[in-house]
Parts: sequence; C-alpha cells; structure tokens
Amino acid sequence: MRGRPAGIRTHVLLCLGATLMVILSRGFSPQGDPGRIAAQIVSGVGFIGAGTILRQGSVVRGLTTAASLWAVVAIGMTVGMGTPQYYLIALLGTLLIYGVLTLLRIPEERIQQLHRQPLLWVTLEARAKLDSVFAVLSHHNAELLSFRQEFPDMPYTRVYVLEVALRDHASREAILHDLLTLHEVRAAHWETG
Repeated sequence: MRGRPAGIRTHVLLCLGATLMVILSRGFSPQGDPGRIAAQIVSGVGFIGAGTILRQGSVVRGLTTAASLWAVVAIGMTVGMGTPQYYLIALLGTLLIYGVLTLLRIPEERIQQLHRQPLLWVTLEARAKLDSVFAVLSHHNAELLSFRQEFPDMPYTRVYVLEVALRDHASREAILHDLLTLHEVRAAHWETG
C-alpha cells in the first residue's frame, strides 16, 4: 500500500515457501540433523535469488522473481521426499504459488494505483541545482519522496522526475506556477494518468 518494493505477492510467496520448508524439515528421517540440509538449500537459493534483484535509482525490481524462485525450490524439496502425502503438499503449494503470481497481480496493481503519488517533471538549465525546486515544494507543504534524472533530447538542460506527496491540500497548479516563475526552470508539468 505504501509503494514499497516488496509487494503483496512477494510477502505471500515468502510465507508459503517458509511453510513448505518447515513441513519438509519435519519429514526428514530422525538420523543425524536433517534440518541442516534444508537450511543449506534455503541459504543457497537466497543467494541465487539475490542475483535477480536489481536496484535502479530508487526503484527495486526482481523481488517477486526471487521469492518465486525460493518457493519453487521448496516445492522441489517437498516432491523430493518421495511419498504420496508430500506429492499432495507439493501440488497444493504449486497451485497456491500460481494463484499468487497470477490472481494477486490485479489487486496488487489496483492498490498501488490508489496509493501512487503524482510525478512532477522539471526541466532545468544544465548548471542549475534543484535547491530552488525543493524550496517551492517545501513552501507548498509538498513532500519529496524520490527523484531521478532523465536524459533529455534538448541540449544544455537536465530533466528530473520527482515523486511528490501533496500535503494540506497543496495545489498542483500553484506549485507549477511557482516553479515556472523560476529563471532556471525551462519547463515543468505533472504526469497525467
């Protein structure tokens, strides 16, 4: 709901995978310490899953992929137990994971759309700093959540995309008006949709 990288599907997959791992650990034979095997597999898959996670500025991608890899390994370990009851558990886990990855995508996207903050695009002169832009946002009680620099087509300018939380009924038009009065701002607009 707060737009964090780990969404509903990621959390559900991690919970489901952990449940399957515990069920599996209980099923190992009592000789030796079978939990060590499961622990090593979990650690190894965690390392592989970390390789699928990419950070691009303030955006993190690949968490659901990493969680699904981890959960799929839990299914594989469950099937590896080799008894009909574990086959049933693995089948149920497979159906649940498939449901999480496909059916929860729609509500997750709707929740993210409801809580998505508006994006403000600002084009500045090449040597200008963002200090005056930050001052305008502060004056209107708008909170800057994140920003990134884009590569413009126009020479001698820099384009920034700012994610802004509007507070106290801050007006988009008033913020835009104040930004456009700054001499270093070449253009500014709110992203629609």
